[in-house]
Parts: sequence; structure tokens; C-alpha cells
Amino acid sequence: QPLLGRLQSRFSAEQLVSVVDDSLARADTAGRELLQPLLLELSRTIKTRDGYELDWRSLMSGEDMPQPAQVIVLEPVLEFDRVQPARRAMEALRDDIAALSDPDVQVSLTGTVAMEHEELVSVTAGASLAGLLALLMVSAVLYFALRSILLLCVTVITLLVGLVGTAAFAAASIGHLNLISVAFAVLYIGLGVDFVIHWTLRFQELRRQGMAAEEALPATAKGVGTSLIICAVTTAAGFYSFMPTPFAGVSELGLISGTGMFISLLVSVTLLPALLSVAAPMAAVRQPLHWRGADLLAPLGRRPHRVVVIAVLLGVAALALLPGVRFDNNPLNLRDPSTESVRSFKALLESMEPPLNLAVLVSGAGAAAETAQVAAQLPSVRSVRTLADLVPAEQQRKLDTLADLELLVGPDFAQLQEDPDASHAGLQRALAQLGARLSLLPDASTLEQTLAGQIADVTQRVSEPVLARLANRLTAGLPYELQRLAEGLGAQAFTTEQLPASLANQWRTADGRELVEIYPAADISDNAAAQVFLDEVRSRLPRATGLPVVHHEAGATVVEAFKLAFVYALIIIAALLWWLLRDVRDALLVLAPIVLGALVTAAFAVVVGISFNFANIIALPLLLGVGVDNGVHMVHRTRTEPGVEGGALHTSTSRAVLFSGLTTLASFGNLGFSSHLGMASMGQLLAIGMALTLAATLILLPALLRLRR
Repeated sequence: QPLLGRLQSRFSAEQLVSVVDDSLARADTAGRELLQPLLLELSRTIKTRDGYELDWRSLMSGEDMPQPAQVIVLEPVLEFDRVQPARRAMEALRDDIAALSDPDVQVSLTGTVAMEHEELVSVTAGASLAGLLALLMVSAVLYFALRSILLLCVTVITLLVGLVGTAAFAAASIGHLNLISVAFAVLYIGLGVDFVIHWTLRFQELRRQGMAAEEALPATAKGVGTSLIICAVTTAAGFYSFMPTPFAGVSELGLISGTGMFISLLVSVTLLPALLSVAAPMAAVRQPLHWRGADLLAPLGRRPHRVVVIAVLLGVAALALLPGVRFDNNPLNLRDPSTESVRSFKALLESMEPPLNLAVLVSGAGAAAETAQVAAQLPSVRSVRTLADLVPAEQQRKLDTLADLELLVGPDFAQLQEDPDASHAGLQRALAQLGARLSLLPDASTLEQTLAGQIADVTQRVSEPVLARLANRLTAGLPYELQRLAEGLGAQAFTTEQLPASLANQWRTADGRELVEIYPAADISDNAAAQVFLDEVRSRLPRATGLPVVHHEAGATVVEAFKLAFVYALIIIAALLWWLLRDVRDALLVLAPIVLGALVTAAFAVVVGISFNFANIIALPLLLGVGVDNGVHMVHRTRTEPGVEGGALHTSTSRAVLFSGLTTLASFGNLGFSSHLGMASMGQLLAIGMALTLAATLILLPALLRLRR
């Protein structure tokens, strides 16, 4: 009030500095202590020359006031005929933000639309890069397998034609890609190459035996054609098992990739032989790289009982670990944590009321109060908010306090009159006088000594434009803060019925029902904490809903759907194997290492702490369809043309199994480095599962085949 009295009729930076000087002249030790916050703000304002203004709000409140964070809710126009529906809206917003002239204003975008847009950009870029890297790495593996640049070009052309055909099918049948099905290219490269490798390596094997190209091609078709057809059917069945699931992203991936296997088969038995017939006369017939793995694994095949016993024990241990499998149903944990929208959303979770809360719609204010009382007593609940909470309690006591304050400061305290005699020279003189006062203070504090030095620097070396900017920074914020205070002093008592309609309509429906919002005590981005919060609240308020409920029920639905998908895939593949191989025992032999690989993959995820999620849950049913291919080739070769000791380990088939497994690993592994955490987890789990399945095929299956004989 004394400060305002001096500034009201002569408002200027010069007058402000003079008031501080007079106050120091009259102040005793206690008075100087009270002036320290004002001196600190003066020091900050003089020292900082990049736009910092004296913080009148903090001085008036008596404490440091952080810059207020405000949420602006926008509804952008989304263009669903475009690949990125929110792109134009996001670009327009970013242009507006870039055009802001106030450097102290920080703006960041988040929310469902922003996160989904950035997720789409992240997944698309990651999938494109993963597809290119997969093609390069697969080409490298193919070269070591084929040892011929010409044959490598033949196989890559075949792969690309099949990939284009699969993309064309996706465009014709569905018309779009989603965040999951965009991975079809990587999956196709990793799986489609299997057909190419088996055909080409068998063709090379026959050529090394002295066959001419025109004889080797039909012989290759006779040797591997049946197994390729079986593999295409079983792999497609694994993908098609995704289609009945209610998760559209995975269902569409199943349709695209399943059909892609038939397209891959088609180009492998038509285009590939045609290209080989042209290229073979020009390609040198070379000896294959010696695979030492066959020599190392052969002794295991001579002790099949031990191998089977170890495999059974491993399967039992994996089964024991399966109850520890966890599903992460929080979509936020799938997104790229480095994107602006995710970082901003997490900042909101820490600084404001979390959006991950529960809500109950009840009939009327009385029911809202009862519901709030029930919810507030639960240990997992931090706070509850209703429409009534928007009306402050003890209004009359607060109005009396405001009346006292208004009497103290006077009726027109916010009407500041500019000082007509103010000048930059006057401000410089006032600063010099204040600096001299500070220099002569007995027992001057560090702050007072620092401020004296800053003032000396300003008054001796600063120019008139700098003084003008300093004058503005000292006084610019005061009129606004006084106006806010004046408006606050005009507050009146009110009820819920007097709330603005735009606000009340967010809490009350037209027929009188009211919303009750329930906020968790713990961070429910953690699935275990979310489950406790849901169980407690819904045990007392079963109609509570909100994002945690949506995430929980969506997760439960997807998990149940994929349990069925796994069972469907297992039954369908087993039936197809029996029908195509015409032998129940051979069908079981093919399935055994695949089931073991899937079980150990799930157990491995438990041991290393990998949670299943909306993206990587496709791994287990997919491994059935993918892993069965290797077993089919091994069993078919053993039945038709067994190699050394009656097995397939020392034939081109085992090399083809190895290299096709390596190419699949190279392809899936690229997804593991995606910035999108969901896509990365899918690639990592598929790569782990494929490696374990390949090991089971090359170790367990030969032992089972020996026992079969």
C-alpha cells in the first residue's frame, strides 16, 4: 500500500527506484530483510538483458510463482482421405507457434490427435527404413548362401516382384495400411525369401551333380515343390488366424501377409525358374560354403534319446514360467518417447490432474456427493471432483477478507498515472543514488553488494536505448497485476447454478445427471497400479469408466483373441500337415520343435522382463506359421531323398533352412531398432522366437526323425 501510494500519481521506473532508495534510508535491520525480495527482483531485471521483466506477481504473493501452464483444447479438421489425416492441422499449428513474438511463451502439442499423428510418422519412417535395411541384410545373407552375384540379382528381383504384388493386393482389398499392417513389407521379405532360397539352393545342388539347367529346373520342382506348397499353406494359415480377432490392425496384417505367402509361392514357381533358365548358363557352378554346423550337430542326432529328454525338460520348465507372462495394455508405452506429444503428455501427468482417471455419471447433485464420499474413502484414490467442487467453500469469510483488502489499498489503486517528468536521465540519476546508498550500508548482504555493482555498471556504461528497455522491464508487469487484483476484489458469492454454461455443461447433462471424476493416488501408467485402482473403484462403483477401463478391457479382449488365434493356428496347421503329409507322426514331428520354440520364447520373455503388448502379441501365433516351414522341408527331404546317415543335415535342405532362418532373423531384427517401441518390441520378440525355433528345428527335429526311423 505505501508503494502504491507513491506510484499511483507518478508511475515510472525512476519513481520506483526512488521509493526503494527512500525505503532503504528509513529501514532498520528488520526492514532491510523485508526489502530483500524486491532487491532480488531488481538485481535479476538489471542483470538479465534478454527480456526478463520484474516479477510483480511473486512480489505481491510473497512467494516465487511459477509461470502458469494452461491447456488449450482444440478440435482439428482431420482429412481421412490422406495418409496423414492430421498433417495440415499440425503444420498450421506449428506455423502459429513459430510466429509467436514472446520468447517467454513455450507451447507444446499433445493429446490423442497429436500423439497418433507423430506415431504414424514414426511408424511409417521406421517401417520404411526397416524394409530397406531388411532387403540389404537379406541380400548379404543370400550372397553368402548362393556365392553368385547373378543368382543374387535373380532372387532379389523375384522378392521385389512379390513384394509389389502383395502391396497391390493390400491396396485393392483394404485400401490402406495401419500402424501394425505397415510392417507387412518387412515380414514379406523375411518370409518370402524362404521359398527363393530353398528353390535356388536345390537347383544349385542338382547343377553340381552334373545336371544341365533345363534338366535341373523340373527336378528342383519335383524335389521342393511339394514342401513349398505345404509351407505356403501353413504360413498363410498362421497369418489368417489373425483375421477373426477384433483388433483391426492385426486382422488386416493377417489378411495382407497371409495372401502375400501365396503371391510369394506363385512368383517362386513361375518367375524364378524363368529367370534361372536365363541366368544359369552364365552363372558359374561353385561349391557351397562348408557348413560346419552340420558336423557339430550330427553327433547329437546319434544320441536322440538324450536330445528328446532335454527338450522335454526345457518344455516343462517353460510351461512352469508361463503364468508369469504379462500384458502391457497402456498404448502410451508403445509410442516413441522422444516425440514432442509423448514428452508433453508425460509432463502433464506430473504437473496437473492426470487425464488417466475414472468417471461416473450419476443422477443429480445428491447422488454425486454420495458417490464422491464413497470414492474418497478408497486407498487407491487421491481425490474426487464434482460440479460442486467448482464452487469455493466459506465464501462469506473470503469476501470479508477481500473487503478489508480493498479498504486498505483504496478504490482506485489500479489507476496508475504516468509520471510526466520521467526521463532516462532521471532513471540513471535515481539508480546512481540507490547504488551509492547500497555501497554505504553497514553489514551489506551479498545481494546488496551485488546489486550495487550491477547498478554501477548500468549507470557508467549503458546507453539510452538500454535504459529505455530497462525502464520498461521494471514497470511493464505492474499494471497488469494490479488489474488482476482489482478484478479479484470484485468477486461475488455464487452457486453451481451461476457457473458459465460452457463450464457447467462439462459436468452436468441436460437431463440433470452429473459427472464425478476420480483421480488415482498412484501413477497408473504402471499396469499393476492401474489394476489395483480399477479393482478398488469398480468394486464399489461398477459403472465407473474412463481411459484406464478402455485400456484394461481392450487388453483383455486382445489377449483372449490371440489365445484363440494361437489355438486356431495350431489346429489348422496340424490338420493341413496331416492332410498334405498323409502321416500323423510326420505332422507331429514337424509341430514338436515349433511348439517348443513358442513355449521357450514366452518363457524367455518372462525371464528377461519383456511384456506382451498390442503390437508384439502377434509373435506366438505367427511363429507357428513361420517356423513350421523349416520342419516341413526337413521332414520332406528325409522322406524323399535322405542324405548322409539317412538324415537331411548334410544336404542343401539344411543349408537352406539355416540361411532362410538367418534371412528371417535379419528381416525381423531390423524392426527391433525402430523408434516406435511397439514396433521395436514386435521385431525383438519375433527375432528371439525365430532364433529359438531355428535351433529347435536343427537340433530336436533330426533327433526325432532318427527315432522315427
